[in-house]
Amino acid sequence: MFQLGEKVIYPQYGLGTISEVTEKQVNGKSLSFYRLEFPIKQMEILVPIQRAKENGLRKVMGLEEVENLIKFITSVNCVPKPQQWHRWRKKTLEQMKSGDPMDIANIYCYLRTLEGKKGLSFTERKILMQVERMLISEIAVAKQVPEDEVEQLLRVETEAKEVKAS
Repeated sequence: MFQLGEKVIYPQYGLGTISEVTEKQVNGKSLSFYRLEFPIKQMEILVPIQRAKENGLRKVMGLEEVENLIKFITSVNCVPKPQQWHRWRKKTLEQMKSGDPMDIANIYCYLRTLEGKKGLSFTERKILMQVERMLISEIAVAKQVPEDEVEQLLRVETEAKEVKAS
């Protein structure tokens, strides 16, 4: 399914690279694993090949998906936060675990909007930084551009959205 050296997305960890396919003995059975390297976090994990898709391992978005994602981020509409903060946090963490780029973009969109209106709590800011890093790294790989260029693009698009909303 994936090739050595291929850039992939793994939920909650973001962009990684398949560095190796390895065999391990687990409960007396020989299983194959992808070894994923995450340079930003300076870590590696093993993902069972047989459960890779089930665990959320996926290819990087294509250019069309990136364009749809950017259009979504720049739209004025944003999903409102439920009344109870702990429910929002639980739902947000579930969305991050899914690894779905549109879910991640929705979290980003909402938190950027909230930041402009009232500021963010420590936890909200931490989540924003995490989803922003996930979006930036994936978009940069998909568009084959430097991450700082994507960061600038998101900043400009978010500011343009705020102007539209006022």
